[in-house]
Amino acid sequence: MLHQGLETIPASKRDYVEWHRGRAEYGLWLIELGTEELFQQVYAAREHLSDFLLKPYYRQPHISVFICGFPAETLSFDDDYSVEQFHAQAELLKNADIRPFDIEVGGLNSFASAAFLEVEDPHNGIEQVRAVLSTTAREIGRSSFTPHVTVGLYSQAFPSSFVTTKISTFQRKPVRLTVNQITFATYEARKIGGALTGKHRVALHSE
Repeated sequence: MLHQGLETIPASKRDYVEWHRGRAEYGLWLIELGTEELFQQVYAAREHLSDFLLKPYYRQPHISVFICGFPAETLSFDDDYSVEQFHAQAELLKNADIRPFDIEVGGLNSFASAAFLEVEDPHNGIEQVRAVLSTTAREIGRSSFTPHVTVGLYSQAFPSSFVTTKISTFQRKPVRLTVNQITFATYEARKIGGALTGKHRVALHSE
């Protein structure tokens, strides 16, 4: 989270070659958020923090559930993600006894590098999905998990007090949603904030 007395971590409009090392796509399991009410919530938050955020930011509103890495036929790096891992995760998720579940997307908050909308998961549906996906693969790039909807990345190193003061004045009612499916998607590794492309969807079991 964004701590008082520190500064935001800015993103740069550049090709992060040292990260992707020539690989084209980065993959993750996520929850797509396509309702008009949710879009309005995200866009309102982006407009509210417009002076602080990197532009443009094309990534669609979503909840990252499990970060997979770079899809690869042959594993060469520790953040590669094999075809076998994908098929194993997809099959486990398909056969898992996870029912559609409700979530609530609400208040505006911030990590050091990005602003986000908080996600409440009262029935632990997201954690159930993560538990299934974790049985056959190791998540890449994070040591802790906070469900959230990214609003945008910071364009400069702003004092945290400026950002948190602005965040505190954002007033919108939470949006309630039902999660019916989990999506595997990728984005172009060379484009910061680039759009997501859905590649595979797994429907949760209905009653």
